[in-house]
Amino acid sequence: MHRVILFCFTLGLLLSQSASAQDVTLSRSARQVYDRAQKAWQDRKLAEATELFEKVLEIEPNSFDTHLRLAQIYELQRKTDLVRMHYYKAISLKPAAPQSAPAFQWIGRDHFTVQRYDSAQIYFEKAMALFPAKSSLARLAERLAASSRFAQQAVKNPLPIDKRSLGDTVNFLGSQYFPVLTADDETLIFTGLTENRDENIYFTRRVKGGGGAADYWDVPEEISKAINTPNNEGTCTVSADGRTLVFTACNRADGHGSCDLYISHKVGKEWSQPANLGQLVNSRDWESQPSLSADGHTLYFASDRKGGVGKRDIWVTRLDEKNQWNAPKNLGQAINTADDENAPFIHANGRTLFYSSNGLPGMGGFDIFVTQKMDTLWTVPANIGYPINTVSDQVGLFIASSGERAYYTDDNTEKGGGRSLLYTFRVPESLQKIITPTSHAKGKVFDKKTGTMLSSEIDLFDLKTQTKVGSFTSDAQNGSFLAVLNSGGEYAFYVSKPGYLFKSLSFSVDDQRSFVDLDIPLEAIEKDRIEVLNNIFFKTGEYILDDKSKVELDKLTDFLHKNKTIKIEISGHTDDVGSDTENMALSQRRAQAVQYYLQQSGIAADRILAKGYGETAPTAPNDSEENRQKNRRIEWRIL
Repeated sequence: MHRVILFCFTLGLLLSQSASAQDVTLSRSARQVYDRAQKAWQDRKLAEATELFEKVLEIEPNSFDTHLRLAQIYELQRKTDLVRMHYYKAISLKPAAPQSAPAFQWIGRDHFTVQRYDSAQIYFEKAMALFPAKSSLARLAERLAASSRFAQQAVKNPLPIDKRSLGDTVNFLGSQYFPVLTADDETLIFTGLTENRDENIYFTRRVKGGGGAADYWDVPEEISKAINTPNNEGTCTVSADGRTLVFTACNRADGHGSCDLYISHKVGKEWSQPANLGQLVNSRDWESQPSLSADGHTLYFASDRKGGVGKRDIWVTRLDEKNQWNAPKNLGQAINTADDENAPFIHANGRTLFYSSNGLPGMGGFDIFVTQKMDTLWTVPANIGYPINTVSDQVGLFIASSGERAYYTDDNTEKGGGRSLLYTFRVPESLQKIITPTSHAKGKVFDKKTGTMLSSEIDLFDLKTQTKVGSFTSDAQNGSFLAVLNSGGEYAFYVSKPGYLFKSLSFSVDDQRSFVDLDIPLEAIEKDRIEVLNNIFFKTGEYILDDKSKVELDKLTDFLHKNKTIKIEISGHTDDVGSDTENMALSQRRAQAVQYYLQQSGIAADRILAKGYGETAPTAPNDSEENRQKNRRIEWRIL
C-alpha cells in the first residue's frame, strides 16, 4: 500500500514541477533534447520520453533533472533497478535540493521493503527535512521514519509465533481469506476465490480425532445456495452461535452503493434469503469487512462514507429495541487516522478490537493493531508486533473466544507460491494477557412435558453489575442456543416464551471452564406449575433482599404484567440449620419480602400469596452444604 501512496505523491509533485524544472547547467544541444523529452513526458509518451532523456545523459551525465525524470518513468514501468540507479545518482548530485525529497523517500522505502530498517530511517528523515514543513508529504515521511524505528525494535523482540497452514483440505482454492469461527470453535467460515474469479463463502467443521489423534477440519462446503450467487460474496462475519451471518456483496440490484452489507439468519440447517442492511447502514459509498459482536447485536465495519476521519474508517452500528440497525457512528480519531483503517474484528468478549491500519507506525503497509474498550472510550491502539505483522499487508485476523488461538490470511510465504492461505498459530502469552477470555453456555430449550424443541428469548445478566450483557434466541427447529460468557463472571440466565413460565438460572464462570451445558426445560402456564427463583439473594439468617435480586424480581414483575389473569404463590424454604420455629418464621418473612417488592412494582396484592414452608419441603437431603443451598430457595407457583 505504501508503494501506491509513494507513486501517487511522487507523480503529483513532479508533474506540478514539470513546467518549471529547468536544468540551467545543460549545454545548448542537451537543452534541445531535454525540451523534446519534457514535451513527450507531458504528453504521456513514455517510450519516446525515455529515449530522449537517455540521450540527454549521453551528453550531460550529471543532469539532475534528467535523472529524476528517468527515475519517475521507470517507477511507472516498475523497473526497480533503473529507478534505484537514477534516484541514487540524483541525490548524489543535489542532496539538499527540495526536488530530491521523493528520491530519498523512494530509497527509504526500498530499504524498508528488504528490512534494512536503520537505513530506511535515515532516508525517510532526509526526505522529511526537504518536504515543506507540516505538509502531508512531510507527515508521511515522518510516519515512515517512525515505522522504521518501530520495526528495528520489533525484529529484535519477535513474538514466539509458530504459524501453521490449515492444510490443503481447507486451502483448496487459489485464495482463501478472512476466516471467522463460532464461539465453540467447531465451525470455520471463510471467503474463497474460484478459478473463475468468483468470490464465495465456505464453511468447514472441526472433526474430533479419535484414539488420541489430533482434531482436523473437514472438506469445505459452500455455505448456502441462498447466499452464494454467480456474483461475488465477500468478507463475512458470524455471530457466536453461528446463526447470524453478515457479508459483503457488490453491485447488486438492491444495493445502495458500490459494496453493501447483507444479513442472513440460520434456522435449523437452512440460511434465509439475504437482506440488505438498509440505507442507514449502507451508503452510496463502500461498506465492507463486517465484524459482529458475540450476540449479533453490534456490528463493526469499514467504509469510505462521508463524515469519516480519513479515507476508509471503522464504523459501528447497533440493533435497537425494534430490531432495527441504527445509524452508524464513526469510532473517531482514537481509532481512525487520515489514511486507511479496515478489517475490524471485535473479540467475543466485546471489549477487545483488532483492526488493520496503514496510518500508524508499523512494519509496513497494513499492520494489525489492538485497542480495548474502557467504558465508552477506546485505549490508544497498539501494534500487535512482529512477525504477526510484516512488511507485507496484514488483514483479517481472528482470535478464538478462548483467546488462545489465532487464525489469519498470509500471502507472503514461499510455501504459498503467491496464494492467499489460511493459517493458525497459538496467541503469544503477552497478547493473551490483554484479551479477556470467554467461555460459552450451550444447550437446548424444550417443552418439559412434550419434549418439543422451542424458540425462546434468552437474556444474560451480569449479577455483579446488574446489567444485561447479552440477548439471544434459541433455534426454532432444534431449540439450540449458544451464549458467550466472559471468564470470572457471575451470571443470571433468563429464558422466556409466551405461554410458558420464565426460567431463571445462575452460575459463575472460572478460567477452567470452557463451556456450561444448559439444556433448559420450560413449563407451560398451568395450575400448580412451579419454578425456582434462582437469583434471589438474602444474607444468612436475614430476610432483607440483596440488591442483586432486583433483576430477577423485575423479570417476575414483567411476567405478571404480561399475564394479567394469573395469580401466584411465593413460597419460602430453608435448610435444617436452626430450629423449626425460626426456619418457619424466616421463610415466611422472605416470601413476604418478595411479595412486597412485587406490590411496589404495580402487581395487585390479591394476585400474590406469600407462604413460608421452613424446612418441611426439602428438594435434597440436608447432608452437605451444596444440598443445603438447594433447599434454601424461593419458589413461585401458579394458583
